[in-house]
Amino acid sequence: MESTAVEPLSWGVQIALRLPLLIIGLAGVLIALLSIRRLGVAAGLLTAAGSLMVAADMAVNVLWVLHLRTMSSDGDFDLDSLNAVNNAYLLGDAVLITVGVALLVAGLLARKRPEADAPVPAPGAVPWPAPPMPPMPPVPPGLPPSAP
Repeated sequence: MESTAVEPLSWGVQIALRLPLLIIGLAGVLIALLSIRRLGVAAGLLTAAGSLMVAADMAVNVLWVLHLRTMSSDGDFDLDSLNAVNNAYLLGDAVLITVGVALLVAGLLARKRPEADAPVPAPGAVPWPAPPMPPMPPVPPGLPPSAP
């Protein structure tokens, strides 16, 4: 008789689902560090640390999947130890992602405001220069030049 129970995803699929976020987290670290001048030092470092925590969380998730795979494929399979390891990874995952997102939010709140560096124009001053005047067309021969 065929089983109608839902099977868990394969190990490869579980790892492949986590790898893009690991790569995005590492790219976020690089982008945050390259954007420190625009974001400000505090915001850049907080954002880089938050992205690194998210990437670390995904790396721990990949380790989690591989560790449970090796535990379940052993001939000496113990459900209690599998649950204990699973719970430990679950707690670590919750802490890492919570700290990572909190650091990302702190980096967003600490970013340098662009209006803080902008010069304040004098009252009544135009903040942009007037457009240049187009050149005057040449005067046809026989007509007097017009006075401005």
